Amino acid sequence: MAVPSRPPNRGSRLPRERRREQLLDVTAELVLRGGVEAVTMEGVAAAAGVSKGLGYAYFANRAELLQALLDRERAGLQARVAAALETATTFEDRIRATTAGWFDTVEEHGALLGALLQAIRVDGLQATRDAYYRQIEDFYGGLAAEEFGIPQEEAVTAAAIFISGLNGVVDRWTVAGRPRAEVEETYITAVMGAVRALAEAHAPARR
Repeated sequence: MAVPSRPPNRGSRLPRERRREQLLDVTAELVLRGGVEAVTMEGVAAAAGVSKGLGYAYFANRAELLQALLDRERAGLQARVAAALETATTFEDRIRATTAGWFDTVEEHGALLGALLQAIRVDGLQATRDAYYRQIEDFYGGLAAEEFGIPQEEAVTAAAIFISGLNGVVDRWTVAGRPRAEVEETYITAVMGAVRALAEAHAPARR
């Protein structure tokens, strides 16, 4: 992901929402250059060309600042996946849409989003990350339960395994250098095979 260029006259007066976005942009730059540990309220203010006090007018502390940045990045991912899901009708269609949306986001913002999701030492981020994953697991577990007749709790457990494995799948693409299409298709085949096996295991109970 390319580091965004800094806008001119950072210290000039900006509308409140634009200033908030500017501070988040600067924070993103610092995370990309030095990791979450490189972010301090003083450092963000200095990089933005504003006073330290102005930074505190928008964010109470470093954790709140990083939380806001994570929320922004996550909202972008959710919007992309939601758009892809509009035309999906089956569980497999939805898995394909979600996987493609996740890969697209990693391609554009992966370093930043990954750093934020892994920042469990920062107050509040672990709880947010866990809640985010639970929401996704419940959603896809519910879809699998409805379409394949798998018990809800078992379907959610399966979804949790699929979601947790997605990071490893992305690593096969970004780190190991495997072709994206190959990695995506392998992941989707594995997910669908597991779901159908669970459905078959519970088929006698449905007869």
